[in-house]
Amino acid sequence: MPDIKEKTENLGHTAREQAGKVGDKAKDATSNVMGAVKDTFSDVSNSAADMASKAAGQVRDTAREWIGNAEDMASNAARNVRTAATDAAHTVGDLSEDLTKIIQRNPIPSVLTAMGIGFLAAIAMRRSST
Repeated sequence: MPDIKEKTENLGHTAREQAGKVGDKAKDATSNVMGAVKDTFSDVSNSAADMASKAAGQVRDTAREWIGNAEDMASNAARNVRTAATDAAHTVGDLSEDLTKIIQRNPIPSVLTAMGIGFLAAIAMRRSST
């Protein structure tokens, strides 16, 4: 019987060794898988951060471009308004000179015309106040 007992003990010992080896292999495999998952997660999160950074850079660039375009448009509008005001001032000045020349050439009809316009304006104001 000692032979069977010895064989059983050897078999149990071998089974424990094999179980330990399988456990160690499982532990190593789990560690490797966890390491791979951590690396993959790190890569994904780094990629996401890079993409977010690039997107933010593109948004900043686009905003700067729009601001530049708006500034250009405002500058052009201001230049156009200045030009129009200058042109209007010259036109009024020219009309004023023409009217002055007409009055100088025809003083009596000009005075009578002014009196007639004043009389009509007085009548219109008197009617609106009653």
